[in-house]
Amino acid sequence: MSSYYRCTHFDIMELVDRHTYTMFGDSAWMFLRVEALVALDNIRNHFGVPVIVNDWSFGGGMEYRGFRPKTCDVGVDLSQHRFGNAFDIDVRGVSADNVRQEILRIRDDPTFLNITCMETGISYVHFDCRNIPDRIRLIQG
Repeated sequence: MSSYYRCTHFDIMELVDRHTYTMFGDSAWMFLRVEALVALDNIRNHFGVPVIVNDWSFGGGMEYRGFRPKTCDVGVDLSQHRFGNAFDIDVRGVSADNVRQEILRIRDDPTFLNITCMETGISYVHFDCRNIPDRIRLIQG
């Protein structure tokens, strides 16, 4: 049994693409940063409703909203997704703007301390845990 940090509310198939899961299975946890995983679990706990990252394993079309391997052509080359440090999420029943506002409202609560960046102007929530001095930097999506 490996000692990877594993999310409480998410299966690895929800966080990596199909190819990565096929190649590494449950060991794909190694590609995801603990800080980002903790933030993801904390978002789920805070809102108390399902949070969707990837749904390819359930027959859906979302596959690259968590870890993006170097072979993926979605996003930019040095995206935080490629470092296992970012997630694009939908919080069931809560608009992306309301999720961002709530995270900003309690940004100094330990629940969201790992989140250092969010994108604005998009219909989903992108957050990451990049190493920057800001607490929380907003960038245009």
